[in-house]
Amino acid sequence: MRDLLGVDQPERTKVRSVWERTGVAITDNTVQEVVMTLIDNNVRALPLVEGGKIKGITSQVDLLKELRHVNELGQNKARDLMKSPVITIDPETGNDSARRLMLDNNISHLPVTKNGKLKGIVTAKRLVHTFIVPASRMTTGNRSGQMMSGFSGRADEVMDTQTLTVGADANALDVAKEMTRMGKSACLVVDDLDRVKGIITPRELLQPIYDLKGEEEIPVYIVGLSSEEDWFDTTVAENKVLRVVERAQNIFPDLREIRVQIESQNTGGNRTRYEVRVHIYMKKGGETIFVKQEGWDLLAVFDDLTQALDQKLRNRKQEPEKKPRGGRKKKPKIYFKP
Repeated sequence: MRDLLGVDQPERTKVRSVWERTGVAITDNTVQEVVMTLIDNNVRALPLVEGGKIKGITSQVDLLKELRHVNELGQNKARDLMKSPVITIDPETGNDSARRLMLDNNISHLPVTKNGKLKGIVTAKRLVHTFIVPASRMTTGNRSGQMMSGFSGRADEVMDTQTLTVGADANALDVAKEMTRMGKSACLVVDDLDRVKGIITPRELLQPIYDLKGEEEIPVYIVGLSSEEDWFDTTVAENKVLRVVERAQNIFPDLREIRVQIESQNTGGNRTRYEVRVHIYMKKGGETIFVKQEGWDLLAVFDDLTQALDQKLRNRKQEPEKKPRGGRKKKPKIYFKP
């Protein structure tokens, strides 16, 4: 919704001018892996992929619905998860100014306050639904998706007055349940005088899952992917690299870094041949594990690469080092180079 706020002429704007790469979720990803991709990429939803084909979509809201059944979430207080301070606006604030605040600050919610007290909330969804005419409201001569006369009017004319609020000591499990029950995209944390102290969205409620990731990160350098390759293929390929690395970590706990070199050659026509080389560097003794695969289909090359790497790791398998009880697994961090 926030992306649509930046579109002044939706009836003339092509999707390609506003879309962005999100990453993907694979059907056998863990929930933690999906949460990490959502938060690291700062997106609300991901295509759900199986066998190289999109099977559906998974979002922060979908995960929020499942969080209602995770009793451990109740160990977190609203004050510990809320985002603060919160940008607020007055009831008289123009809707165009509210729109600009959202775009400039990369937010989708603006609590409306008067004399410091909460009166309602303006969301990106309400602005889009108010000022971009949907097909169901078309009259003869109008076009679906047509922008009405700018973002006119004031915040108090479009704000949601049925806000969900909790105190700072409320537990996060109750917040997740109420947000789902009421269909709200945000919960405001207020004090006894109804003054806004913080805001909780699905993003904040997913943070405890994200924090389970390892504290140390193993760098993964991917060189050679360009914008010329199909975005879907490259995104799935990147995901496969992560899974290869995590599989390697289970066998070799002393990994230092991973380097993936992708070379492509256009042999004429529409066909491109790929060669992918992976170097895994160890901390001890400067040992290196090397695997290379090539072929015409990028995803197929990465599938073969995964199998080859698994075989090589099995052949050189060693006993993992004992870690202190409760130790955290190192997670890879990907870097891209042109």
